[in-house]
Amino acid sequence: MTIPMIGSWAVEVRAVKPFAIHGDLYYELHVVRTDVPDELMTALRVPQHATVGEPKAGDRLNVTFLMGQVTGARPAT
Repeated sequence: MTIPMIGSWAVEVRAVKPFAIHGDLYYELHVVRTDVPDELMTALRVPQHATVGEPKAGDRLNVTFLMGQVTGARPAT
């Protein structure tokens, strides 16, 4: 699955792996899109400042992108 340059996805988190880059916390989220049937799992690298709390498996999120980077990962409503 190709990450979009701009836009948003509705996803369900299947796994979370926290990691640091130069002291900044990121989450590697393994997700499947809920807005596209039969979509394959993909990994997204999400900076801590783009999330509300710590994501966990089972969360449903709306993920926004700009220039191929995650700019937001908010709980789906």
